[in-house]
Amino acid sequence: MMMKYLLVVGLILVGLLPRQARGGENDRLDLANKIVAKTNMSKMFVDMAAGFMDADFERNEDSGTKDPTDADPLKKIFEDEVNSGIEELTSMLAEIYAAHFSENELREILSFFDSAAGAAWLDRNLIIQTEAEQVGLEWSQLLSRRVLKKFELQVGK
Repeated sequence: MMMKYLLVVGLILVGLLPRQARGGENDRLDLANKIVAKTNMSKMFVDMAAGFMDADFERNEDSGTKDPTDADPLKKIFEDEVNSGIEELTSMLAEIYAAHFSENELREILSFFDSAAGAAWLDRNLIIQTEAEQVGLEWSQLLSRRVLKKFELQVGK
């Protein structure tokens, strides 16, 4: 849940950042695009956007249609928009990488992702983030209880 909020903030920041990488170097943008592709970052944002629309999809679903592809016209429009806009999102994300990393750093990042360790990181990163998010939520709840308990003991409320 918290990760989704951080991703929303990230999307907002994408809209606030300049649209050109510093220097506008094509090599850096090409490398950055490869990183976005390797990390599957665009899919993460598409999945998040779909999650935000799940209730709308359910509300507009017509289970009585004979053709399952016609069951949810809203979802079809969403998917069409994703397909037509995915390159735009990928470019926007690549511009962020290109703005924050040198060409050499981008090459080294790609080299890491091409290594066995990098491939393992890419393969397991989503599950690790999911587990870490759960741990963070559980820890936040424990922390809140401890703080409230100490507050009650000190203040008596």
